Amino acid sequence: MQLNLSFYKNKEEVVTDEEQEIIDKYIDKIDTNEYENEFSDIVTDKEIYYLSSSSQNILNWYPFEKESSVLEIGGDLGQLTQVFINQCRHVVTVEPNLIKAKAISKRYDKQENLEIIVGNLKDIKIDRKFNYITLIGIINRIEQIMGQDIKLTDLIKTIEPYLEENGKILVAVDNKFGLRNFVGDTENILDKKFVSINGYNNEPKKIETFTKLRLERKLKEIGYNANFYYPLPDYKLPNVIFSDMQLPKYNNIDKYIPYHTKKSTIIMNEIDVFREILKDNENLFQFFTNSFLIEVSKNKEPIKYKYISFNNCRKQEYRLITKIGDEYVEKQVTSKHAEKHYENIKQNIKQLVEQNIKTVDYEEDGKIRSKYCSQECLLNNVITKALEEKNQEFLEKVMNQYIDILNSNTYIEENYEKTVFYKYKIDIENPDIIKELHFKENGLWDMTFKNCFYIDGEMYFFDQEWNEPNLPVEYILYRSILYTISLRRFINIEGWFEKYGLNKFRTIFEKLDEKLQENIRDNKIWSFYSENHDFNIDETKQEVINLNLRNSAQGAFLQNVQEENEKLKLENEKLQAKIQEMQNKNFLYRVKRKINKIVGEKSDE
Repeated sequence: MQLNLSFYKNKEEVVTDEEQEIIDKYIDKIDTNEYENEFSDIVTDKEIYYLSSSSQNILNWYPFEKESSVLEIGGDLGQLTQVFINQCRHVVTVEPNLIKAKAISKRYDKQENLEIIVGNLKDIKIDRKFNYITLIGIINRIEQIMGQDIKLTDLIKTIEPYLEENGKILVAVDNKFGLRNFVGDTENILDKKFVSINGYNNEPKKIETFTKLRLERKLKEIGYNANFYYPLPDYKLPNVIFSDMQLPKYNNIDKYIPYHTKKSTIIMNEIDVFREILKDNENLFQFFTNSFLIEVSKNKEPIKYKYISFNNCRKQEYRLITKIGDEYVEKQVTSKHAEKHYENIKQNIKQLVEQNIKTVDYEEDGKIRSKYCSQECLLNNVITKALEEKNQEFLEKVMNQYIDILNSNTYIEENYEKTVFYKYKIDIENPDIIKELHFKENGLWDMTFKNCFYIDGEMYFFDQEWNEPNLPVEYILYRSILYTISLRRFINIEGWFEKYGLNKFRTIFEKLDEKLQENIRDNKIWSFYSENHDFNIDETKQEVINLNLRNSAQGAFLQNVQEENEKLKLENEKLQAKIQEMQNKNFLYRVKRKINKIVGEKSDE
């Protein structure tokens, strides 16, 4: 590792209090691979972003060439630098802030393929070209990084001399009209609500915003082609990444977990809104997606992986990356911590074959791959479609076929101490209930609807990561029904539990499920994602009203105008009420006179 200060101009450096805490608490004291083990019980979004593997998801799946070189613009605290170090031959990171540059050097002091250059990009001279240049989330730092405030396309033109002829620029930015901006989340630059939607027009400093159409047009104007990817919930902490080759549908948009900052005031469920949008028009996803990852190049390049997913809430030793290409699906470990789990999956594939259960998974060149199948063939989608179309005969056929596969090679186990329940210390009030269950020696408990393809009348299972000895197959059926959320739109889950004889086992299944999930789940990360956020419509309405009134003279002026308008409105309402009162009195007086006249005329008759 080389820390290059040749272009650094001595100046007073600052970082935020949160960034300084990250440096003091973790980077200066703890080994890079052990950060997550030292997280406090209440983990923050900054800790996850700067120190966990989740922030690396934006590029740790990307097919970098092994002998390639990378120019990382804006190293920040080095959260992405490790991806490039692990996958590329030579890495140069440009970071203008000396405090941050030293933090990066501390994290990767033993890496020989890394050079950190400190200084503004316009002052730096690099005598080489790169296969890849990255511009990940630097919009709020362009002036600091460049030494001047310029547009994204101007920045791309500036770095163009450093790019190899067939090189690629990787860009990550937020979408101006990202759905999270409408539901009450704060945006990533100013940590404010709703300001992105109106283009930061009332902020003291103009900030460039992006939509897909605008990015495509601007990039084309400067001679570049672009492949778009759509990370959710955003590019900072992706759970899934879609592409134009595989956009989400209403019944699979729930494959990610939104997260919110402390200042957010969430007024609606983001995933529910996405689902309704996609029901109406799937193409609207590209307009409302929260952020973009763009692969920019002179030549139009094919997309190698069209869908990528991650396991952010698992313990490090169980985190994997699933990458879907045109011909096959491939799995890789997120870090070396998960290598043992990866090998266990290979053994589970062999178990499926030995049990004569069809699978699309296979091992090739030491890698776990699967034959690519359309998502429409997923058993959960097939069952949901049958329910939607009220095709009861086909539904019964498919369910019976699935249950028959689960029940193959099962046995009755009367000894509690030999079962999975004993292993996890799950008390059973009625021991005789065990005799009603059907056990498997190798219980692949993720043989659910979501991990099975239904093709030409046959079922093919995949993604079997877990194997518990002496596990009842009824538990697998229970999980299939419970975790196929789309079923709830058409059936009563309780009714299906009763139909398939699962209700009497629910208590012990719930306990077993919690134990198994607890064994896999990183509780600190899980708590971060599952933390409740208040739905406060009144507060958010007021936020919109006050949006352009804070932190500026214009705001103060508008505030006074608003107050005067309120006073005038009240005075006008009082005046209108007075006029109405007078009109009413006048009307009553005229009515009374008319009545008296009529009464008088009647008396004369």
